[in-house]
Amino acid sequence: MQLKKLIDTIEHFAPPGLALDWDNCGIQVAGTRQDIKSLALALDPDEQTIQKAIELQADFLLTHHPLSINPRLPDNPDSFHRIIKNLLTTNTILYSAHTSLDANPYGPASWLATELELKEISVLEPTVSRKALELSFQQPLSLSSEELPVREHILKSNLDDLGRFTSVTLFQDKVDLFISRLKKIIWPFYFISTESSALHLQYGLGFTGTLPEPVSFEDFARILKKILGMEEIVQAGDSPEMVSVISCCPGSGGDLAVKAFNSGAQVFITGDLRYHQAREASTGYGCILDAGHFILEEKMMFYWFLALKQQLKDINIYFIEGRSPFKKLR
Repeated sequence: MQLKKLIDTIEHFAPPGLALDWDNCGIQVAGTRQDIKSLALALDPDEQTIQKAIELQADFLLTHHPLSINPRLPDNPDSFHRIIKNLLTTNTILYSAHTSLDANPYGPASWLATELELKEISVLEPTVSRKALELSFQQPLSLSSEELPVREHILKSNLDDLGRFTSVTLFQDKVDLFISRLKKIIWPFYFISTESSALHLQYGLGFTGTLPEPVSFEDFARILKKILGMEEIVQAGDSPEMVSVISCCPGSGGDLAVKAFNSGAQVFITGDLRYHQAREASTGYGCILDAGHFILEEKMMFYWFLALKQQLKDINIYFIEGRSPFKKLR
């Protein structure tokens, strides 16, 4: 697979334009390979992950967290220096999709919403709003996903029983480009522009959604622990009797607790809850569950691994399991 094609696929899930201003997304360490035969995914670009990727002979390593947020030089023979050395000497490309992935609620960042079968999902902290358009085709297009133009801007595709495209949803400012390129691939083709529905898509951090039916807090906690594979979850604030609306922000989302409860949530799930945030929750404004930064994003990356494995059939894809930096002192 060509390097550009792989990056286009990655950025369909994690558009660079969604990254927050302070962040460092994209290629962290470049390589000279243009033909990518193997891809590895992981949460953190630490030394153990880099070494495992090299052992797997991965040409391209995709991580969530960047190698460094701020520009720096390898001016000390430390872990940062060793990581860069190992990547460069093996010609392994390192790419980070951090807040560009976090801020896309239509991708792996909402994996927990999928697991909980949430409905009426909305963005908790909107950062970008873009218009999209659904183009419906009068005659289904017998094209593969690889042949569709501007694939990286297609947000959703609908297929008939024969696997042909009946409609696509893409950013409105890319519609003319899509149509002009489609004309070069297949002509005549027919689409219903006058009946196509305009959408206003919000992107941002976290989500709020409604459970299929209300459950007791005890049942909800049991379901959540099973999904996360955890025996215990840290709680701040009082337990509600029933849970019907939940909010979640994977990673460090404690600052969004007030917005979560203002959006109607009885429970807010996040990681890295700070002491004073927990104290505020204890005053009675809501129940916060701190599942931990690591597990929420480790699961997110595994969901992305499964999605990419379905899309990228012509390369080897590996998932490198991470390890939480926290240990229990016994």
